[in-house]
Formats: sequence, C-alpha cells, structure tokens
Amino acid sequence: MHVLITGAGEIGYRLAEMMAAEHDVTLIDKDIAALSRLEGMDLKLREGNAANARLLEELDVEDMDLVMAVTGSDEINIITCIIASRMGVTHTIARVRNPEYIDQPVKPLKELGIEYMICPELVMVEDLASTISFPAALMNRRLAGGMLELIELKVSEEMPLVGQVGDLKIPRGSKIVAVKSNGKVRLGDPNITVKPNDHVTMLIDPRSVADLRQSIHENARDEKAVIVGGGLVGFYLAQRLEKMGIDLKLIEIDNQRCREISTYLSDTMILNGDGTDISLLTEEGVGDADVVFAVTGIDEKNLLSSLLSRQLGAKKIISRANRSYYVKLFERVGIDRAVSPGQVTADAVLWLAMGSEEMVTLSDEGMTLMDFAVRANSRLVDKHLMKELPSGAIAGMILRNGLPLVPDEQTILEEGDRVFVVSYQSSVSRVKKIFAS
Repeated sequence: MHVLITGAGEIGYRLAEMMAAEHDVTLIDKDIAALSRLEGMDLKLREGNAANARLLEELDVEDMDLVMAVTGSDEINIITCIIASRMGVTHTIARVRNPEYIDQPVKPLKELGIEYMICPELVMVEDLASTISFPAALMNRRLAGGMLELIELKVSEEMPLVGQVGDLKIPRGSKIVAVKSNGKVRLGDPNITVKPNDHVTMLIDPRSVADLRQSIHENARDEKAVIVGGGLVGFYLAQRLEKMGIDLKLIEIDNQRCREISTYLSDTMILNGDGTDISLLTEEGVGDADVVFAVTGIDEKNLLSSLLSRQLGAKKIISRANRSYYVKLFERVGIDRAVSPGQVTADAVLWLAMGSEEMVTLSDEGMTLMDFAVRANSRLVDKHLMKELPSGAIAGMILRNGLPLVPDEQTILEEGDRVFVVSYQSSVSRVKKIFAS
C-alpha cells in the first residue's frame, strides 16, 4: 500500500514506525529537525508544506492509497486532505483539534473529501473515561463494535488473580493475554506467575464482565474523581464524567481558563490553583479520590501531581505522558497507568486506515493486539490456530458467528472467523504474513 503521512510529530512518528516495514511510506514535514528523527526508518522523507498542491503533485499523490494528515495545524491537515481527494485519493484522514470543527472522537466528512476527521483529545478522553468502570480497571476498550472488551486490571492481594496464569480461575469467555510486572510486559503464557501490583490485560466476552467484577470483589464503580489540568483534555474529560454522574473536582492554574470552562461545567467544582501544590491537594481532599487524572500539557507537572496524589492516598492514578518514551518512567515510579496521546491517536488512525482490522498498542514495550479475518481463500481454513502462530505471539480470542470463543490447542479455524492475536513487536510482521497468505 502507498501511504502519505504529513507531519513528523509524535503521531506522525508513531504511524511511520508502525507502517514503514510493510508499506511504501512517504512522510512530509517542513521541519528538518523533526524529519531527522525518522532517518533510520525504511521510508521516503520530504521537506515542505503538506498543503502545497504542487508538492503533492510532485509526489504523485494521485497514486497514494491513503493520506494521513497529522501535522499540528488543523487547517493544513484539512486542506491537504481536500487537495488529495480532488487528485483522486479515496482514503484520507485528518487530525483536527478545534472544537469548532469536530465534536466527537471520529467524524466522517466525505462531502469535503475527508474520509475521517479524528480529534486526539477526544480519542484520549474516551480512553481515560473507560477507567472509571470499576476500581481495578486501568483500561477498558470495546472492540469489534462492542462484541469484545479489552481490559487491563491492577492486581491486589485480595483478588483471585495471584498465581500462575494457567491455574487462575477466571470467568468463562475471558483470557489473560499479557502481564506487566515491574515495568516489563510479557505474553500471558500459562506458566507466568501473577503477583500483587502486577497488571493483567484480558480479552473478555462483554457478557462475562459482571462475573469478572464479582470474582475480584468489585461491584461498584469509581465515584469521586479529580482532574488536574483544564486544557482541552481536562475540559472534555470533565464533560464526559459529568454525564456519568461522577463527583468531580478540576484544578486549573490559569484563572481566565477557569472562568471560561466554568460556564460549560455546571456539576464540576473548579479550583483555581496549582495541581503540584501539596497544601491545595490536601485541603481539597485529593487523597480521598477514587481516581486522579493528571492531564496538563506538561509532563513534569503531571508526574509530580500524580506522585503527590499517590502520597496523599488517592486510590488510582492515571497520567498523561505527552512524550511516549515517558510512559515507562511514569509507571515505574508508581503511577498506575500513563497514556500517550500520540500513541492512542496513532492506534485510532491506524484502525480507521486499515478498515475492519483493529490494532492496539498494549504497552510502550511494543506489545500489539491485532485483529485478522480468516477469508475463504486463506490457507488457514481448517488449520489448528495454535500451531500456525510464530513464537512471540498468542491467540487471544476468536469471534465466530458474532460470538466470542476462547481458543485452545484443539481450535480449528473456520472461514469467517475474526482472530485477535497479541504479539511482541518483533513477531508482528510474521503474524501478518500468516494471515495474509
């Protein structure tokens, strides 16, 4: 597939990293220093303005299968997609942040020639809001139109999730696909031992989620939340949590910004102050919160605010890490989950770009969940799934006739199956080749 990416920022870099090995990728940016970060990748780099029609003509944009415009400018992204569409490109995706242009995470605008507009802040907010579902949940994503859920849990001593994976009594219709311990992520092999404070990632039939909650003794959801940072992410997250009926406080250092958002957040207590001021955090009872979201635009502030909230006794800490290489650092020093806007958005863009196939990065270690369809002409039909997968990959779940099926050594693939595979990054290409053959 011939792909054009415009913008070498965090999202563009992640997209290039995920696609360059298997597709013919060209990337444009007007910043030479930003382009230099990608020089080791197998792709074509071009300096210039992505909204320049002459430059796009020089690059034969009409031959591109996909254009993903993810620069920091909404207008340039929109113009790039419109020009590409008029030159004959069918699949175009534009990153857009301005709420005047977009009011939902993903919005089609085909009448203008933009197949999809995607808002990083709203995509991230949906990811953050899902952690409210129950106290142990650090991630809860719906896959395949809601037919499957991907859940990450923090394990406590009281949960029946301590011990060897193969011996754990987890609800029917669920499977542990990854275990994170001391910052290291491993595939959910039956022989791996889960310890308190580890994170387990599960694929689960939505009908079994209630049984999971009952088995880990968590029948209630988080009720009290604190948001540190009133920027776009903090504001959108507050709006989302208000609709969920959460008891909510938002801390924002800029007085004018507090005034602006207060007109839209009627059920949120807005506090004008510094989220790294321990006296303010103590006075406002942050230690009693079920969850604290540190989502300012400054990583260092998010880290400090998160650590102070942990020290005061907040039960769950979720932090924004604008630089994806900070994710591991944040989680190693005690933050329950760090979320990179660039990675979350890159996952969402790639999912849109690849159609029905879903791709989710499970950690900064390069663990990836992929979704494949077994087609009529596939050599995998009537084959044992487990025997076909390479080392470094496991079968997480199969959707067969719209119903989840947990695969085992005896599972034989059928035409029409949707197979969810979790793999180390080093094995991704081999897994894709198996399903493409």
